[in-house]
Amino acid sequence: MSGDPGPVQMSEEGVAPPDARPAFTLDEGMADIKRRQNPAKVKYRNATFLSVTVPVDRERANTLLPAGVKMAEESTALVFIADYPWTNFNSTYREAAVFLNVKHGPFRAAHCPWIVVDDDVALIGGRETLGFPKKMAEIDWAVADGVVTASVRRRGVELLAMTGTIGDEVTSLPPIFNQPFRNVLGTLGMSLPRLVTFSTVDEPIEQRTADVRLTVGGSYTDPLDTIISGEPLAADFRRVDMRVGKLPRPVGLVSPTFLIRTHPLRAV
Repeated sequence: MSGDPGPVQMSEEGVAPPDARPAFTLDEGMADIKRRQNPAKVKYRNATFLSVTVPVDRERANTLLPAGVKMAEESTALVFIADYPWTNFNSTYREAAVFLNVKHGPFRAAHCPWIVVDDDVALIGGRETLGFPKKMAEIDWAVADGVVTASVRRRGVELLAMTGTIGDEVTSLPPIFNQPFRNVLGTLGMSLPRLVTFSTVDEPIEQRTADVRLTVGGSYTDPLDTIISGEPLAADFRRVDMRVGKLPRPVGLVSPTFLIRTHPLRAV
């Protein structure tokens, strides 16, 4: 039709109007990638985390790591449940994860053996671009009267339950995503599995201590109860804006035995 402006497209911020439809052109695809991965733009706004540092079973945790990566001396992990109310890829979702505190040679880093989301777009992007082994789960999140109540269920099993009373404001907290990672990328198809490193940039909005009660469950496909070995050592509540930081770059190859050992966590 003469004068037809064509399909409505995604906004520059990554929020699609209800009547938006893709044209599937090269220019549109490049614009979408640039928008999502532009370090000058906020990727997540007001991302909110309730997190705890917990002791882990060192022997068990080491079996979940690729060759060359070992648990750090303190044998701890960061466990969180998060709410993401705005993203630049048109999704709002919730997430929960375990980040093991590790060493790769002389370098300290984090490795993610387990992470779940309640949105398929976040699952696909996290797996394909950053090596997070995301799976789908039901995640509840509520904040009322200074108390955060959050829980994670998967396949009928409650895997995490956290109740946190928000405390005093602090000037700094241990990093969550704004630290070097050692994740495994390319675990499916014909791609060569490889160890990658990357980090994000966080801009704190609110940082507070928290008093958190944590309950850990487990199943064959999500055996968190065999990894986490004790009560929280520290806890906090934070809200941040997040930007793209260092994009993934390879730092090593991954043995097929790693993929076999961790198959229930990564793919089931």
